[in-house]
Amino acid sequence: MGESWPVFLFHILLAILQRLPLMSSLLRKFSKRLDRANESSAPLDTDGAPPPNGVYEKKFEDFQYLRAHPLSHSEIVSCTSAALDAVKGLASGAGIDDRKLLLENAVRLMSKAKDFEASKAVQQLFITILYKDLPHPPSGYVSLPKSITVAPPPPVNYAFRSADGSNYNPLAPTIGMAGSPYARSVASTNNSPKTALPDPGLVFDTLLKRDKFEQHPGGISSLFFAFADLVIHSIFNTDRRNPRINNTSSYLDLSVLYGNSEAEVETVRYKDAEGKRDGSGRLYQDVFADQRLLIMPPASCALLVLLSRNHNFIAQRILDINENQTYKKTFEATEEGDRQRNAQDDEIFNRTRLVNCGYFMNIILGDYVGAILGLVRDQSDWRLDPLQPIREASHNFTPVGEGNVVSVEFNLLYRWHSTLSAQDTEWFENDVFKRAFPGVNPAELTTQQFKEVAHGVVKQAGSDPRKWAPSGLKRDASGRFKDGDLANVLQNATDWYAGAFKARGIPETLRVVELMAIEQSRTWGTCSDVFKVLNSNIAYSTFKEWNPDPKVHTAAAALYKDIDNLELHVGLQAEEAKKPGPGAGLCPGYTISRAILADAVCLTRGDRFMTVDLTPHNLTAWGYQDCQFDTQDGSFGGMLTKLLFRTLPDYYPKGSAYAHFPFLQPQYMQKEMIKTDPALAAKYTWDRPVPRLEAAPVYTFADVKAVLDDEKAYVPSYDRQAFEVVRPSYIKKPSVTGQFAAGKATLAKAIFDRPATETAHLFEAKTLELLKTKAFEKIGTQDRFVDVVKDVINLLPIHWLSQEVAGFPLKTEKTPKGQWYESITYDKWSDIAEYIYLDFDPVNDWRLRESSQANARECISVIDAHLDQWAGKSKYPFLRKLWEDHGKSTSVPAEFAAYLVAATVPTATLYSQVLSHVVDFYLADERKAQREEIVALSKSTDKDANAKIMRHAYEALSEFTAGVYRTATKAGSVGPVEVQGGQSIFASIIDANTDATVFQPNAHTPNFDATAKSGIVGFDDGFLTPSFFDATVPAVLGVIFGLKDLKRGPNESGKLLTFTEDFHGAKRVMYPSQRGLVTPWPESLVLEYTD
Repeated sequence: MGESWPVFLFHILLAILQRLPLMSSLLRKFSKRLDRANESSAPLDTDGAPPPNGVYEKKFEDFQYLRAHPLSHSEIVSCTSAALDAVKGLASGAGIDDRKLLLENAVRLMSKAKDFEASKAVQQLFITILYKDLPHPPSGYVSLPKSITVAPPPPVNYAFRSADGSNYNPLAPTIGMAGSPYARSVASTNNSPKTALPDPGLVFDTLLKRDKFEQHPGGISSLFFAFADLVIHSIFNTDRRNPRINNTSSYLDLSVLYGNSEAEVETVRYKDAEGKRDGSGRLYQDVFADQRLLIMPPASCALLVLLSRNHNFIAQRILDINENQTYKKTFEATEEGDRQRNAQDDEIFNRTRLVNCGYFMNIILGDYVGAILGLVRDQSDWRLDPLQPIREASHNFTPVGEGNVVSVEFNLLYRWHSTLSAQDTEWFENDVFKRAFPGVNPAELTTQQFKEVAHGVVKQAGSDPRKWAPSGLKRDASGRFKDGDLANVLQNATDWYAGAFKARGIPETLRVVELMAIEQSRTWGTCSDVFKVLNSNIAYSTFKEWNPDPKVHTAAAALYKDIDNLELHVGLQAEEAKKPGPGAGLCPGYTISRAILADAVCLTRGDRFMTVDLTPHNLTAWGYQDCQFDTQDGSFGGMLTKLLFRTLPDYYPKGSAYAHFPFLQPQYMQKEMIKTDPALAAKYTWDRPVPRLEAAPVYTFADVKAVLDDEKAYVPSYDRQAFEVVRPSYIKKPSVTGQFAAGKATLAKAIFDRPATETAHLFEAKTLELLKTKAFEKIGTQDRFVDVVKDVINLLPIHWLSQEVAGFPLKTEKTPKGQWYESITYDKWSDIAEYIYLDFDPVNDWRLRESSQANARECISVIDAHLDQWAGKSKYPFLRKLWEDHGKSTSVPAEFAAYLVAATVPTATLYSQVLSHVVDFYLADERKAQREEIVALSKSTDKDANAKIMRHAYEALSEFTAGVYRTATKAGSVGPVEVQGGQSIFASIIDANTDATVFQPNAHTPNFDATAKSGIVGFDDGFLTPSFFDATVPAVLGVIFGLKDLKRGPNESGKLLTFTEDFHGAKRVMYPSQRGLVTPWPESLVLEYTD
């Protein structure tokens, strides 16, 4: 029937906003009011659908983005001109003039309107056109493919990549496999005989030789092209004896890391001293399979080493999670045990390779293509998505997973030697060329001399990848490279500007390589400028059109006479380069620019392991999630950020531009960001990272207790993190250690030091209420099921804080007009808790900080509104009393609200986490006696009954918390461990609580003796304040354990799904979620009982 009048008015105001920017603040408030009304009227039960959350504010933000990034007059003219030219050119058959920048304008429009359906439709058309630029399968080859039969894949219940690229297309198993001939994309009609073509040396000396170094105009760093080396070498490896053959597969399968045959794969897969696999699916330390990378700039090898480390991280995580409960860590020393171990090793290796290739793919689509199109520079997280299913107007699907065969034309296209940085050029001259050819003038080196020496240089490294050492890197005794050495190589490459694409841009030391390329292109019989027509572009009619520089086009005309004679390789390398602008970041020649996008789409969309078989079933649920983009991580759709943080955390700190934008030179990126969003630029650190000291671990009970007890010498980060969460909501800016910490502590004491009996009664009543409302029945019986974690324990502190303290508008059966759904509120508060207390991983820091600040702002605004609106009697008496006693005379409402949120919300999820573990611990069959004792004590009137219950609770927590971080304020020692001022200390609570000198006779066996010494929990503020915690936990445990005929739910539903992983030498408990993520928070535990 149409939209309601508030929604209609909202859209009218959006239109007005474009002309009246001052209405922005008013419209933001109006959008929030509409959201509140929308959420308040939404049903309590959404039947599993996502609840409405911030719908109108999202519309407002989308419009604000468009308003902040408008199309300029010149851009509108450019878009219109390009579109009209394309229509005219295609209609007439003449083709598209790529100098009109149709591609760039399309990218600009799609990225700006990314959330609009029209943009998505344009993107699907765009991808379809790019995919169909090349025939599938290829229509021509440089030689006939062999007719061979490939071995079928082994009979396992998951799909995986073969070593040689066979069986990618079940209907054409050999398509794109290693050892196949190159395809030919365009048939050459050039009738110039080779003898009529100019001398390759003369061509290099007049058109290609670097006259001077020019830094990349789009700020692209040398690291971008180090990564490009990995892409190029993954799909091109011309056979030395038969150059028609490609010895690698035509897929982005990380063959540079894993190899192109079973024999090569075996050289990198781990085996013990006896030559046996260990069932882990891992690789040897810091290995890769392709020797060619050893003569590439060192950053290429360093990136490949990170992907090698990533493989081992993924393999260990897949083994630890053990998603299908089929993996083992020990095997019997029998023939059957060996068979099981080898089968498990193969499975984990194959699944891990799929995940790691997913990383590689998304680095290509996110960071690499993002830089090519200028999207990272322009701070856009939109990306071209060639993997999506597309149904055309004819109702046919645009194909996926058909297979690929790379062509000789693209082999020539990817020779980007002009982009070699000044520093990498110097490295190549001194470390490679002069060592291989001492005393030889590059201008005099022949191709035959080069071939005789170059192959031997590579072979000098030997056949064992464990012994290879790229330039500037050395292995330690374990075979591992130093993290600092890898980081230095990579950060140098980010610091260094790449060279510009241009004619006369290739270093002279690469002269012989270019001569070989020219000769090779002639041997292949490649086409000329007609290659442009492949992409529906207009071919050049004059040399001046090809390159307006008189020195270049005059020399080319003298050499080739006719533009139709200009051979492909030379034409690509010396073509006029694009200028930086919207949609243009790489700035190569126009022909390269168009072709590489088509190639990227075909390479990814044509690979079934990147499309139809990129599934949680094959990669595992966690593996599938792990290789996905996170557009909220501060890198605008990048994936390499995650790899750098994961593998080199001590050298890439949180917020470092070197991690977030590694393919752009940092000073260039900083200037670009300051132009458009100086506030955002201030959130990053732009200086080169300084290595942080490795955390000093302490393990004994005495040393851990000493660290935790002295907060002046060993400072926790919690107050600083909490301040960061609420800081954007402040009117004043108090110091972390001063006003904020004091205000937070004052309110925490007033809230959590309440009478124990009153608090216990409230928690007991709320537990009973939640059990009653959240339970569901077993059909035809009195049996009931309840998810005690998701629907009871996780909600207890949320309900109490909302209803008894802060007045948050929770939507429940009693308050159906509330706006906050319980599950969404829990997720939001979990982010706050993780950021403040468990933010150990820089991968998640940016997302957690931004979401925590937004979530805290929402909480603060509610409390602030309560304080502003009160007159007379309050609906929330405890909050009113807090304000009167501790806020009114010392702070404004927003500041008081910030103190209150910081004092309460962050520990709500911690409370639920701890309580969930206690419940799960005592549900074990062998602890039934202790569970019954807890129930009896909960009903007892003895004064020490609660204390006895808590003795049981603390025993359950003795091996729960892995540890906590503290920062030393000055140099000193903790037991035998020497620490420096500013150094982090990891206090291993799990080791302290199993210290055999304190906990006798068996430190790892629960001791339920009431006189036994209690361990350390690690947190003691907010909801975990000892007086509050000790008062409420017995009440909750008594209700839950007192349920009639209580037992775990059936099968996996009745287990608290966890796994343990090594963390600074301790064992950290983590939880796999239903969505395949790994979190520090328990998600589900179903109980069964009789009503």
